[in-house]
This record gives sequence, C-alpha cells and structure tokens, in this order.
Amino acid sequence: MTSNSSYESSLPPSQPQKKKTSTQIYFEGRPLPDNLINFSSPTGKELFKQALNEGYAEGYFNLSSCFAHQMDPAFCGLSSLSIVLNALQIKGAPVWKGPWRWWSDELLICCTPIEEVKKNGITFSQFACLAKCHCEVIVKRADRISKEEFIADLKNVCSRSDVYMVISFSRAAMKQTGD
Repeated sequence: MTSNSSYESSLPPSQPQKKKTSTQIYFEGRPLPDNLINFSSPTGKELFKQALNEGYAEGYFNLSSCFAHQMDPAFCGLSSLSIVLNALQIKGAPVWKGPWRWWSDELLICCTPIEEVKKNGITFSQFACLAKCHCEVIVKRADRISKEEFIADLKNVCSRSDVYMVISFSRAAMKQTGD
C-alpha cells in the first residue's frame, strides 16, 4: 500500500469493497500537498536519518512506541497529550483494561468536560490546563516568542527523550483538511 492509496483499495481481495455514495464524504487516503514531504518517502527517510545522526530524534522511539489514533475527530489535543504522557511514563494513568494502566484520550478528564470536547474540540488554553493536571508543563504561544526562541526550544526538545513539545497549528495553513 502506498501513502496515496485509499483504505478501501488496500483491503485484501477477500473483503468486499465499500460502496461510496455521492452524499457521503470520506476523509481517507488523500495525497499530501506538494509543499509537504511524506515521512516514508526517500526524502523523508533521509531527513529522518539526518536528524537521528545529528542527535535530533532522541525522543522519537519512546514517542512512536506510544502512538495511538484519536478516538474522536475532536480529540486531536487529547490524543496528543495521551501519547506524550505514555511516552514519558507518567504515573497515575487510570485503569485502561483489566490491570493495565494506560493514558488514552477518552480517559483524560480535567478542566473541560469530555462531552464539551466532543462537541467543540479543545482550545490551546484548555489543553494547557489539562496537561498541567498530569505533568509539568511550560506553555508558550507563538505570537509571544521569537522565531529564534522557538527554534532553540525545538532543538532542545528534539535532543532529549525526557521532554516533548506539543504544537497546535492550523492544518489549513499547510493546505490540508482540518483546523
């Protein structure tokens, strides 16, 4: 399966293909805009190797081993935080299943009721409040720091495996769906 394939075309031949109707909208398998580099492309792999060799991918493996999909379209902030909490091995996660303790987006309850997040998503301030309920947090807003400070922070975070940076950005600015 290539990165530009749709989910339906990647199903094994033994599974029936879903029929799309003109009234339904699907968000799957769209190609990246030309201004972005696919992580699994040759260029993406080279950039990753370079970052790894230069010591700027230190937290990648802890983080990627905890990757989880968001359980609701409005849970991007919650899912990002649960991945980070698991990568940092923050204690106190609620019981997930059986004896297992694991942070997941639907278990992050603090500051904003989960039903409100499902309806409206989560603002940057609400995300910061939620994160502070579970770990030590430094909150910075792009419009209040210099580009140089951001790059210095990014280099610092990327050269360590005990801190992470969660960035809120508009996908529309990158010519993608979502905001």
